[in-house]
Amino acid sequence: MGRAKLWNPKFAQLFCIEAMLQFGLYLTRPLVAGYAVSLGASLTLAGFLAGLLAAAALAARPVSGIAADRLGKKDLLSVSCGLFAISALGCALFRSIPLMTLFLTLQGFAFAFKSTVVVSLASLVVPEERVGSGVGWLGAAYTIACALGPAFGSLVGDTAGYAGAFAVSGALLSAGFVMAALFKAPPAAGARASSGGRFRGGPSDWLYGPALLLSAIAGLLMVAQGVTSSFVLVVGEMRGIEGASLYFLLYSLATATARPLAGRISDARGVRAVAAPMMMLAAFGMLAAAFVDSFAGIAVAGVCMGAGQGSAYCALQAESVRGVSKDRIGRAANTFYLGPDLCMGLGPVLGGFVLQAAGAAALFLFNATAVLAGLGLLVVCGRRRADSAS
Repeated sequence: MGRAKLWNPKFAQLFCIEAMLQFGLYLTRPLVAGYAVSLGASLTLAGFLAGLLAAAALAARPVSGIAADRLGKKDLLSVSCGLFAISALGCALFRSIPLMTLFLTLQGFAFAFKSTVVVSLASLVVPEERVGSGVGWLGAAYTIACALGPAFGSLVGDTAGYAGAFAVSGALLSAGFVMAALFKAPPAAGARASSGGRFRGGPSDWLYGPALLLSAIAGLLMVAQGVTSSFVLVVGEMRGIEGASLYFLLYSLATATARPLAGRISDARGVRAVAAPMMMLAAFGMLAAAFVDSFAGIAVAGVCMGAGQGSAYCALQAESVRGVSKDRIGRAANTFYLGPDLCMGLGPVLGGFVLQAAGAAALFLFNATAVLAGLGLLVVCGRRRADSAS
């Protein structure tokens, strides 16, 4: 009976670690573009740096999934946390675009391993029938970070500058490293796993085919999320909107309300029952931000993106590891992140170009188009994926 509980001690530990890491990271994520501009970067280069974490994570994916399956997940989690702390402190100490690029790349490599390991561990420490709920609650850690991190980071940045905000982030990520070192991992995750045969280094060794479609849909969702989180403060300044930073709070409150319910619905009724309507809601939020040139547009975008993108992403992520054998969980989780990593890396670059060339309305229309493209992919191809998984 104890095993059937979602909130067992191991899952509670994992949730706390993820919350600390997400808060430490999200404290500075919305500040990267502004930091880069303050150092002399163009908006396009600032967008590239804002998306560099995701691009570097994508580059590390061919080995992170394999490592998560074949090596100790607890050790990988600890190493990732240590690299997070080093990268944040490096950005604080060295005010230089080249060195900032180096440390953000290092942070992206660490993120590739952390994200894969956390989802893999979650699927090991919760009952299989509660995977959707478990992933949904881990998403709440992101929600907490998204709600409090940018506001706290802006406060620290106003008083101590961008370097001060990165220093505080480094301290929090160091605390996350300590928590990860103390994490009580299940035996199968704390030791080296069986390789299951000779490693060939081919696509089948680091890709999990059934998760590729889910990865592509999630990636298109993350275009809108990555572009908006990177440039909403810049758009607020361009439009003269007071309180644009409240987007993050509204996004997070909506996500916190919707994600646990989305997890339960995806457990009971499947991924499409959640993802399709929630993607429509996210697209509506981007259209509101495009055509309503005031705080109301930002507020509607925050609520709709929080409930819509947050819920749909949660359902897609849970589906990617549902029913996967333990020796392939790392690869399944890793494959899912390929699309989000790629689109989070390219999205802000393209978004920065669109914003500079055509303005804020075009930026949000670009986001809406990406979400609707993902919805189209889900509608056209989702039935086959759902049938094969059932």
